[in-house]
Amino acid sequence: MGKILAVVLLVLMGVWLAPMCSRLPVDLSTQSAPPAPVIAPAPVAEPVAAPAPVPEPPAPAPKREPQGNIGLATFRVRAMFPVENEKYVISILRANSSDEDASGARMTLTARRKGTILERSESGPGQKLRAGSKSYFGLPVATTVIEELLDAPYDDGTGLEWSLTYRLAGDAPGETRCYRLKALPRRRGASGVEWVPQGESHVCAP
Repeated sequence: MGKILAVVLLVLMGVWLAPMCSRLPVDLSTQSAPPAPVIAPAPVAEPVAAPAPVPEPPAPAPKREPQGNIGLATFRVRAMFPVENEKYVISILRANSSDEDASGARMTLTARRKGTILERSESGPGQKLRAGSKSYFGLPVATTVIEELLDAPYDDGTGLEWSLTYRLAGDAPGETRCYRLKALPRRRGASGVEWVPQGESHVCAP
């Protein structure tokens, strides 16, 4: 009787537990917690490019100076200067030893006694001096003025001054170059003339 009762209890418990077991998952290993929500990363700001440096303006090219110089030179005169219309023609040597032609060359000859201007003569229209060329050029001065200078004592303000103005082919428009030469004429023997240098300059006369 006891065995029959135990069997009946087992059958009743199986009937009562069967619905509950049917609701349990077959394979517990495949079950997991719901995935956590994915949080998108915050956008990273793009780095701002530094402004490009402003390039330095190019330095101006240095002015090219011509090779050589343009100048004047006195020379020893074996006889007195030639005379035209009661004036001595005082010649001087012009030399363009540069590598460029010179244009608009004009000359002025000024005679001074103790700083006072006695006479001044000027050349005509500007001339062209070829690169590497040499030439003689004369300007007139009254014979009385030259005779006075030949016998005048040495003085800083006494003598002749030549002024040459010109421009080279490579110069900027309107640019003018100058060369000034000072010398005092002295008698040499019975009729010759020699020169006492008194200085030179590339500064234009005021």
